[in-house]
Amino acid sequence: MNLTLLDRPQLEAIVLNPSSESQQPLVCSDNAVLDYIPAPATAREGRLRHVLAAAHELLTRIAADAIKGRSLIDSPSAMKDFLRVYFAGAERETFVVVFLDANHRVIEVEELFAGTLTQTSVYPREVVKRALHFNAAAVCLSHVHPSSQTEPSRADEFLTATLRQALSLVDVRIIDHIIVAANGSSLTSMAERGLL
Repeated sequence: MNLTLLDRPQLEAIVLNPSSESQQPLVCSDNAVLDYIPAPATAREGRLRHVLAAAHELLTRIAADAIKGRSLIDSPSAMKDFLRVYFAGAERETFVVVFLDANHRVIEVEELFAGTLTQTSVYPREVVKRALHFNAAAVCLSHVHPSSQTEPSRADEFLTATLRQALSLVDVRIIDHIIVAANGSSLTSMAERGLL
């Protein structure tokens, strides 16, 4: 069952009224549930894993809805808190773009790319296409380091510079690139480090 394809009422039903029957194997966004609960040995463990995965997916969506329309200028900590929830327990690198209007209010959050344990391929053309689709004036970039090391690599700095150049051609600013540890313990803002 792919939890990312279920709508909110379906996720709520799984959490609030878990079935006593065995569930289909999970195919869902990487999250803490898959890390912390090993492959189920019993039907009960399988149901628990299924419910917790649905709960995490639901929490991620609620957090995304909570930041939509909020200004990041007024509340940069809200973005950091959201990203900690979003990337909780990630097993592989994923790249997320938060699209912002001219007042830096959140329009949409999208995971654009997913990779391996240590890298993901990011295509500037696709980021520009999505920014134009949402009529964004600015973006906040973010990706997770499953290793829990949030120090920006040379590749991270090069990618940010490349995206800044590509997005500037369509008058879209990058306000930050935040690197998040998969365990949520730390994050690094490249803007706060003066790397933008």
